[in-house]
Amino acid sequence: MKNIGWNKTGWSRLQEQAKSCGYAEDNGVRLGLIGLDWRENGLQVDKRTSDRHWTEWLREALPDENVWFVDRISSHLWFVAEATECSVEAAEACLAAIARRLRQALGAAPGVPEDGEGFGVALMKLASGRSAQEAAYDALLDAVGRMRRWQEAAPADRELRREMERILQEQSIRSVFQPIMRIATGEVFGFEALTRCPDRCHFDGPQGLFQFAEREGYAYSLDRLAREKAIRSCPPLNAAQKIFLNVTSGIMKDPGFVSGQTIHWLRQRGLHPGQIVLELTERSSIDDFSEAKKVLEHYRSQGYEIAIDDAGAGYSSLQSIVELQPDYIKVDKSLVQNADRDEMKKQMLRTFVRFARRMDIRTVAEGIERPEELRLLRTLGIDFGQGYLLGRPGEYGTGPVAGGLPNG
Repeated sequence: MKNIGWNKTGWSRLQEQAKSCGYAEDNGVRLGLIGLDWRENGLQVDKRTSDRHWTEWLREALPDENVWFVDRISSHLWFVAEATECSVEAAEACLAAIARRLRQALGAAPGVPEDGEGFGVALMKLASGRSAQEAAYDALLDAVGRMRRWQEAAPADRELRREMERILQEQSIRSVFQPIMRIATGEVFGFEALTRCPDRCHFDGPQGLFQFAEREGYAYSLDRLAREKAIRSCPPLNAAQKIFLNVTSGIMKDPGFVSGQTIHWLRQRGLHPGQIVLELTERSSIDDFSEAKKVLEHYRSQGYEIAIDDAGAGYSSLQSIVELQPDYIKVDKSLVQNADRDEMKKQMLRTFVRFARRMDIRTVAEGIERPEELRLLRTLGIDFGQGYLLGRPGEYGTGPVAGGLPNG
């Protein structure tokens, strides 16, 4: 690995802290790097300042935080801080708050924006088998990348990044739930959790929010927050009911998901993985199906079930069905709407039902809005359905959820 010029004292302390505490996700303490661009922030920094002086200054400037100076590399000042938060989102928000306090204490020039620009933060991923030095180097690159994205962005994108940072810090998205009904009996089989943006949000709905997160590197954090919100606020379920959670193929690379954080949230609600269906959404793009199958088998072994969304909407979803052999196929609303009037759609739906039964896959029809569509789907043998006719997305209280199919 390249020598990145760490200040020996700061680097030695970082190694000692990492070894002594372990910094595993389950001990409630994380280590993170904070980088401040002193030129960008208009700071006056004496090049001769020693590590001892930094230690004394930090003790006075941030007495409530465990922060220490690591090194000065070019125009960047590097600090390490402890974030005593369990979730990645909360820990990163904690680091950003410390960075803003550091910048203020160092005397940032008037007019420097409050959020984002001029600093970067990143958690150190101290997984088993990785050295603290490797984790620190990766975190440094991540933090520099975040600073660079802020500096190079157009004003409109900078504003959206500030909005994204606020949403993650304040955890201001919310979840609503659309019922999924068992078509043959009219029982509530489960709910799909859907994310909603906060009021007066700059993003054009949840799709725009997630697309921006995917493009700008916030996808893991936003997906985790959406998952946590959905689990914590979901309706009470009986033993047979399910929650469908929208996830992207990025869960396969997200250490926060593999580590079992989702199971922790489920246990807090008295739920278990067998009540969760991981719904691979249209945002997913799977390049390596052999690797994807291995990872999904890992989740299945824990009890999770898998659904493929938007079946029939394009080649990619059909390929995913063949390669991944999900437990559920969600038939896209484009095939469902007005299918009672369209012979081609009827034939395609029949084909889906026959194929799914042969493969022991259950079918869910999306976008049901008319009684005629519901009658057709019941006749064809579709297992489950959702849509405005059966129930609009909503927030549920703590009482049991009642309901059934409309007559017809």
